[in-house]
Amino acid sequence: MLENMGLKVIAERPYELEFAGGRRAWVQDLELVTQSATPGQFDALEREIKSAFTAVWTGRMDSDSFNQLTLCAGIPWRIVIVMRAYCRYLLQTGLPFSQGYIAQVLANNAPIARTLADLFVARFKPDTAPAARQSALARLNRRIGEALEEVTRSDEDRILRALWSAVSATVRTNAYQTTAAGQLKEYLSFKIESQQLRELPLPKPLFEIFVFSPRMEGVHLRMGYVARGGIRWSDRREDFRTEVLGLMKAQQVKNTVIVPVGAKGGFVVKRMPAEREAQHAEVIACYQTLIRGLLDITDNIVDEKIVAPAMVVRHDKDDAYLVVAADKGTATFSDIANAISRNTPSGSAMHSPPAVPRAMTTRKWPSPRAAPGSA
Repeated sequence: MLENMGLKVIAERPYELEFAGGRRAWVQDLELVTQSATPGQFDALEREIKSAFTAVWTGRMDSDSFNQLTLCAGIPWRIVIVMRAYCRYLLQTGLPFSQGYIAQVLANNAPIARTLADLFVARFKPDTAPAARQSALARLNRRIGEALEEVTRSDEDRILRALWSAVSATVRTNAYQTTAAGQLKEYLSFKIESQQLRELPLPKPLFEIFVFSPRMEGVHLRMGYVARGGIRWSDRREDFRTEVLGLMKAQQVKNTVIVPVGAKGGFVVKRMPAEREAQHAEVIACYQTLIRGLLDITDNIVDEKIVAPAMVVRHDKDDAYLVVAADKGTATFSDIANAISRNTPSGSAMHSPPAVPRAMTTRKWPSPRAAPGSA
């Protein structure tokens, strides 16, 4: 874990502690050297480094080479998770590089990595005045463009521009939402205007929502504001978006007589336990995370008025539509989705009818072409 954070352990001295009643404990005294920072930089980032290590230790953050961005670029651990999530999304879209290589490119170009992180913060941090937000975005985009002109390796240029494009195409995120206990959520969701991404394979959806956590990853593709399709449990961890894209194309043809265009979603489980009962519980938990990630950044309709999600900066227009039907592996999950929608606080909830055939769960339909049985 420490080496993934850009530190190197060169000595270890364990000390045993004895307590009354025969209890014992150990203190591990580790001597470290920094691989990419001066002692002064380490001292300035001590609090962030401790927070990042705690997040890894408690399972809130993955342990990989992305974590060195805290030390080499001064990026807080929560935004490191954001950078990792964008990397995972881009790999699903077909970017032909490994996750480790992308992390190393960001470390090699630490000033650009920090500016990309600042761009995300400027774009989505709540309670920022619109004029100040636009000024910051213009300044940061100009700085990134100028910095990229100095990048000489084509691979690095392609990766950095792909990340820049993905952040710029993101219109909503739940990154600043908190739980009832006031803690940041342990998963992230991004709503992306897919048409803005040059390297996406065709057909490009109108929107897609990518949900990321240490336990799961998932995506929901939608060809239009009014679109219908199901969510499946996928076993294609490395290319589940490709699977979902193909199914969305088929769904678009099949649903033409019901709604104008199609949609489809899928998720993968990343930490599958060995026990069968525990596997079933983990799949349900990951499905719930996907549904919550979708709801977090989708508008609600309360008393016939659009209510935006709390702590979400919107760079698109009102969008209070969502269909979550059943598919392979989720055929029995309609009650789970409906329960989540009923229990979500107002402002980020969806109006949900009782379960209908194919386990459809919907928000209000904003179109006069509403399907029978929908709410």
